[in-house]
Amino acid sequence: MRKPVELSYRRRINLVIAHVGQHLDNPLDGGELASVASMSRFHFHRVFAAMTGLTPAEYVFLARMSRAVERLRKGRDPITRIALEVGFEGGPALAKALRRHFGMTASEIRGSAVDPRLGLVGERTYPRRRKELPMLTPEITTLPEQQVLCATERGRVNNDMGVAARRAFARLMAGAQAMEVMPRVQRAIAMAPDCPRGPDDPDQRFIAGYVIEGEMPALADGLHCETLPAGRWAVFRHVGPYTTLWQAWTSVYRDWIPHSGCTLRDAMPCEHYVNDPREVAPEQLITDLYIPIE
Repeated sequence: MRKPVELSYRRRINLVIAHVGQHLDNPLDGGELASVASMSRFHFHRVFAAMTGLTPAEYVFLARMSRAVERLRKGRDPITRIALEVGFEGGPALAKALRRHFGMTASEIRGSAVDPRLGLVGERTYPRRRKELPMLTPEITTLPEQQVLCATERGRVNNDMGVAARRAFARLMAGAQAMEVMPRVQRAIAMAPDCPRGPDDPDQRFIAGYVIEGEMPALADGLHCETLPAGRWAVFRHVGPYTTLWQAWTSVYRDWIPHSGCTLRDAMPCEHYVNDPREVAPEQLITDLYIPIE
């Protein structure tokens, strides 16, 4: 039997799914959907993706495509009207999306004997946690407010985020050296505060950061300062290459948070890189995931 806390998270995701279905003609950005779920914008997209297997943006896109195909196959309304009803800017934008996703024009979809949605997951069931995996056990710690010297780069989540990360840390190190604060660097972290608009979103931010002890001096060009608020954190240790970190994040948000009874704080989660990838093999890399909790 599922625990009440887990059911609460699932009910929240179901509220979002229902809201999407009823408001496809609206922008449906991540902030709006986080509000529907009564979750912090810093956590909503991770919870949604972990529990459905899709980012919010991917789910909205698939819902729009499914509704568009349904409207095309059941009636003769012009594609422009259908496009506006399902949240596209106009007929050409919907036609382009149909060709890219299904390889079919609107006319071909109307006349096809086979519904192209047979290959489209319009509603994804919640992934099940593999029973052979042990339940995650974090270390709970309380930290004071921390000042973070940051460099931000942007990249596509599925393609060049690793490149963006390397660029960000290279620029951060150069700036920190110019500011003469390297001896006061306590740890290297990274934050990804945005809700992705999809796997091809080129504007997904990667923020590389150094937690600095003491006062922050005048900033070097291209760097900025973020503040991690004081509070409690659940810390999960991941051992292995950075390319498998997504599995740890998914497990935390899908398996631990709904069962933990903890309430997420409205603060950015982050990764702490414990050792240096230039000094150890990928399978020996240690990364701590910091989840802000009440």
